[in-house]
Amino acid sequence: MKVNSESLTFEVLATSFFRKIEVPYSKSWANRILILAAIKSAVVKIQGTPDSSDVVNLVNSLKKIGLIIEESDQSLIVKNSFPNCEAGLEVVYLETGDGGTTNRFILPLLALGKKKYRLQASGHMKSRPMDEILDVLQAHGVQIKKGGPEDDFWIEVQGPIKIPSGEIFVDCARSTQFATGLALALADHPECTIRLDNLSSSEAYLEMTFDLIKKFRQGVDEFVVPPDFSGLSYPLALAATLGKVTILNCHQIDELQADSIFLQILKSMGATVEFLKEGLTVTKNKNLKAVSLDCSGFPDLVPTLAYVCAYAEGESVLDGVEVLRHKESDRVEEVIKLLKLFKIPHRLEGGRHQKLIISGVPEQKTPWVEITPPADHRMVMVSYLFCRKNSGGKIHNTHHVKKSFGKFFDILG
Repeated sequence: MKVNSESLTFEVLATSFFRKIEVPYSKSWANRILILAAIKSAVVKIQGTPDSSDVVNLVNSLKKIGLIIEESDQSLIVKNSFPNCEAGLEVVYLETGDGGTTNRFILPLLALGKKKYRLQASGHMKSRPMDEILDVLQAHGVQIKKGGPEDDFWIEVQGPIKIPSGEIFVDCARSTQFATGLALALADHPECTIRLDNLSSSEAYLEMTFDLIKKFRQGVDEFVVPPDFSGLSYPLALAATLGKVTILNCHQIDELQADSIFLQILKSMGATVEFLKEGLTVTKNKNLKAVSLDCSGFPDLVPTLAYVCAYAEGESVLDGVEVLRHKESDRVEEVIKLLKLFKIPHRLEGGRHQKLIISGVPEQKTPWVEITPPADHRMVMVSYLFCRKNSGGKIHNTHHVKKSFGKFFDILG
């Protein structure tokens, strides 16, 4: 797999949007399947692996801990299993990047082994929540060490974990990825049950996890990764505001991806959404209508939702957005910056529980702008949407789209 190398800047033209395209496959699916494949003794085949940097970093890390992984065009074959494949150095360094799924999924897997593994994460990942999974691992016999300013690692982990015949409780208040990572790593230990404390968001991702674990326990060893509905949201949002798009590699809804709800939302706002013979098609009709949504179940959609609400008639409410403060950037603040830049009336209400209220201006067009988004793929992509809908602009830091949608600018134009 090769991550598409995007230039650091991209100039966006203010044009309509009429295209037939393919979108990346789901990194959420792919990284979950990879962890299950890593503990399965049988050969596992995975079709539809995306060129996401999160997936690339996980694959490279799995190879480094001893797994044999063969790669071909958008497919992988995993031939052995961990921790039986442990060999070589007593201390293994892993470059795990800035992905939540990469780092939070691989830690419990590494805890099955006996060697010292040192994670070298990058970017905002080092400041994102991790204590929930680290505390659970330590409570079950895993040695954890956090690197300091002078160390050449972020987190060191050394097992083996003591797996109980009973329950392990995991705090899910800030992320369900902690519970997912542990459940995947212990999937071949049905005597151990993962219990979820303080679950408040992203429940669909847990359903995805447990559905895959069920297939794993049934002996399934071939998996097909569906299209990424998070990545889908960007061309669909453009089509709903600027024209029409057909997604050639999407022929049905994947309800286990929380962000698939975007199709229902667009339909309720007035866009035409239909599955035709060629693929999923979204077409702009008249102006979109405002919506009121609890976004706690699909937080990754909020930046895209903010865009479509900015150009819908009426006042839209995006509730439960506080979880976005713990992503690759503080997406609440970054979305507000974009709304201010493009002169969209809005306000943020609440303290610990927050909602963003946006008053749409369907016909408004602001002048050409220059934007430097944070190191956050979703904020880069939503900046592109705003620029194209208005008078165009220049976007910096565009290489960060490789995290989920490496050919974003090539495909959307």
